Amino acid sequence: MLLKTRSQQWLQHLTLSDNPLGLALLALLAGIAAALVITLFRLAIAWPLEIFLPMASEDDYEALSAITRVALLLGGGLLLILLFQPLSPAQRSVGVTHVLMRMERHQGYMPAANLVLQWLAAAIALLSGHSVGREGPAIHMGAGTASQLGQAAGVAHHRLRILAGAGVASAIAASFNTPMAGVIFAMEVVLLEYNLRGFIPIILASVAGAVISQVVFGSATAFDVPPLAMHSLIELPYVVALGLTCGLLATGFITLTQRFQALAPSPLWVRWGGLTLTTAAIAWWLPGILGIGYDTVNAALAGNVAIGLCLGLLAGKLVLAAWASAVGFPAGLIGPTMFMGALAGGILGKLSLFWMPDYPVEIGFYVMLGMGAMMGAVLRAPLAALIALLELTANPHIIMPGMLAIVIATLVAGEVFRLPSIFQVQLGNNNNGLYQPPHPVQMMLRSTWVAEALSRSLAISARHISLQAARHLIDQQTDWLYIEDEQTILPPAELAEFIDSQESSIAEESSLPADIDLLGIPAERFSVGRIALKANLQDALDHMQTHDLHWLAVYRRDPDSRKGPGPCVGLVSRAMIERHYRYRPQIIR
Repeated sequence: MLLKTRSQQWLQHLTLSDNPLGLALLALLAGIAAALVITLFRLAIAWPLEIFLPMASEDDYEALSAITRVALLLGGGLLLILLFQPLSPAQRSVGVTHVLMRMERHQGYMPAANLVLQWLAAAIALLSGHSVGREGPAIHMGAGTASQLGQAAGVAHHRLRILAGAGVASAIAASFNTPMAGVIFAMEVVLLEYNLRGFIPIILASVAGAVISQVVFGSATAFDVPPLAMHSLIELPYVVALGLTCGLLATGFITLTQRFQALAPSPLWVRWGGLTLTTAAIAWWLPGILGIGYDTVNAALAGNVAIGLCLGLLAGKLVLAAWASAVGFPAGLIGPTMFMGALAGGILGKLSLFWMPDYPVEIGFYVMLGMGAMMGAVLRAPLAALIALLELTANPHIIMPGMLAIVIATLVAGEVFRLPSIFQVQLGNNNNGLYQPPHPVQMMLRSTWVAEALSRSLAISARHISLQAARHLIDQQTDWLYIEDEQTILPPAELAEFIDSQESSIAEESSLPADIDLLGIPAERFSVGRIALKANLQDALDHMQTHDLHWLAVYRRDPDSRKGPGPCVGLVSRAMIERHYRYRPQIIR
């Protein structure tokens, strides 16, 4: 019994305290769990396709007859519509935008039902050949799995956000075998901040994801990248041209997505049914647009795709990916984004053979640069795109030209044309344009545990107390008396003043009241709300604003818990939060 009690105390210390070791261990477990879910997802797609596709390839839809391709698409599209039609908008929410919204408004709490729906829907979409990616669903599954683990452990809100980010990193690492890119993507896109507190657990989770991926699928990355190099600085103007091209392509993709969002009020069968029919029509002539398209990217890396075919596939993928992004289709857009960048780079690489026939340009080099530039510009994640290039090629010589292409493409889309990232476009539409990226102050408050700002200088009292009990409370020299049953606080100094005044006024009668009503004495009192210790400072401020309060009592457990709130551990006020924010040490935490 004693061992069990100590184990519970140790677990509580790891989950509810700000212990870095506990967070690191939880993140490692979250990374392992997320990677296992992603691995099952990948196998659920790969095994059926290996059985039924003639060439035993995950993307070889070209080997199927046109009628079979159309039948697959129509069957998958119909199944998805039937699956989602009975659900409410909140129940339908999946993908990267779901993760970002839950991180923004719900502290990383992600429903298990949406996680299961994402797994099932993405598997159906990819198996039926829709022109989408698996990375977006993987991000949702990774974050959702880690969030479920954190919720089960009862971690504090600011730690749950980090755990969700750890799940994202593990998902990216397990999808591409790029652990560094997973870490940077999680912090650049999902958490929207870099800090030491988040780096260590997220790195652990990403390593776990990469290890499990390598155990199951081998050490190769997602693409067959040949040895690549930029042979001289003469190619820099061409790299600039590629960056400009990808910037314009990203601009067209985001703009087209905004145009397709006009379909948002339409019924589901119009939005998704129209997408499925259009995909079937294009795939009749261009089957290369089906699936995640990694086989086409590998062909482009080897220089085996003709310019005309590249142009056709690029146009088809542009339309279908923008349509899917605009109408909330339950699959990813990161894969299609990299697909389009690869084809744009392949086209420029092919054209260089006509413009510089005597110069040994490597087409695969520009295919990789195009993938990175398009990813950086569309997702507004330039650093994650650069790290992905480095890990996918295992070639440090790609860093300098990659930086140039990615920065130019990102500047064209974001600064020249003033377009937001594709995720912000999706979020704005899904929430009636009300979504706004979090303010830096909000981000700081959300990443700060309420325990860091609270005061523990309080004494808990009943409303009616004896004179002896009153003097005992005063002798404790706390800042506040907390009348727990009445949810009210008052300064002990005012109780002492009341006793002194009573002693002076009735000294001749040599008697004092046997019972003191703390709500009846003259004193400045404040109403107090209740909040759980696992909350962060933003939770506390939101609670105060909603209930028009200036003070909160912080309890060990949730006040609405069936077990009860547990003991009160301190008080926090608006002034304390403001003081903590203003005088917080300006260091990277």
